[in-house]
Amino acid sequence: MSIREQLPLEQQFELQVFENQVQQLSPTDARTLLVELREAMLYQTTTFREILKETWGLDQDVDVVFEAIAEE
Repeated sequence: MSIREQLPLEQQFELQVFENQVQQLSPTDARTLLVELREAMLYQTTTFREILKETWGLDQDVDVVFEAIAEE
């Protein structure tokens, strides 16, 4: 089963619309969009990590470890 088939219908439609828009882009614009999408994915990953660290209370422990390493 593909990822697309696992998406809700609304997201499948959104993906189809995006796919149609990308087909009309020039190669240069497509490369620019690809870089922007990767940047957004990296930002999203970092944001999720920060939220999980805060939610799970890991940020305090991580800071203590970093301080211990810095003292060595």
